Amino acid sequence: MPENDRRVDFARLVEWMEGRLPVGEARTVEEALAGADSATLADVAWLRKFHEATGSAIIESPPRELTGALVETFEAHAGGRRAPGLVKRVLAGLSFDSNLQPAAGLRAVGGQQSRRQLIYRANTFDLAVNILARGSDNNLDLDGQVLPREGAEPELFSVQLLREGSQLALTVTDDLGSFAMRNVPPGHYELVLSAEKVEVFILPVEVGL
Repeated sequence: MPENDRRVDFARLVEWMEGRLPVGEARTVEEALAGADSATLADVAWLRKFHEATGSAIIESPPRELTGALVETFEAHAGGRRAPGLVKRVLAGLSFDSNLQPAAGLRAVGGQQSRRQLIYRANTFDLAVNILARGSDNNLDLDGQVLPREGAEPELFSVQLLREGSQLALTVTDDLGSFAMRNVPPGHYELVLSAEKVEVFILPVEVGL
């Protein structure tokens, strides 16, 4: 069988994994997986690992309106439309922590009680992350915003929250560069922001007040 005929569409795999396909269509996908190519099997393995990680985490799922954007982003990865050699990987550095002495010359958002602000600097943008107390438990909320520098074009980013290599939350930025993650347990994490031609790694991110 030709390689392309053995490929199962990534968006369809997502629907199958989440149990959103009718019984007949789900059976068709399962039969196709029996003879699927290695790339499809790798997608299935990744999706299973993702569901295992997020299934045990007490974190809200991305809003329904973001599902299409998330599927499109990761379908682009799976389909190989982003050649690895063309994706620029950047490590962002912490330039401001409201729990420490403020650094001079940086933009700041007004602080308030039960809030901590972190600002990270990458090549063409700053990332502001506000860590907020929930009040009802020890977990915390994260509100973030990508702030392009003067002359830089705004981009849509997918945002991953990872802990010890496991993905615990996934969302995308809106038209203003904002994103939110709710009910996050305290600890040290890694944030990964992915756009069409750049991946920005932010580590460690200490989620705590």
